[in-house]
Amino acid sequence: METEADIISLWPRWMDSAGTMLAMNALVRSRCGTCGTLLRVELEDVVARFGPGHSLIDRLERCRMVGCVGSTFYLASRTYGRAWTALLRDPALVTSFEAAAPPRAALR
Repeated sequence: METEADIISLWPRWMDSAGTMLAMNALVRSRCGTCGTLLRVELEDVVARFGPGHSLIDRLERCRMVGCVGSTFYLASRTYGRAWTALLRDPALVTSFEAAAPPRAALR
């Protein structure tokens, strides 16, 4: 019988690295599991800091909102109007963010 650990996640090739996502003009956001804040991620900055081979899959960073001590994970979309994919593959991370705060974006 197959277990969750035996199943290998298949990711579209364009999600493999920040450099590939930048070349494809993909959209990337970060989302905090504690406060739910969504922030744009500039792939140019990610590539400049970490190099084009840097992967955002299973990467966590501290939330940038003042007063929040949460962790953010990344989401990617091929283009506007397409579905967003959480860049989480580790079952422990997926489970930890299942009860995340609902997404929150700036309102006009």
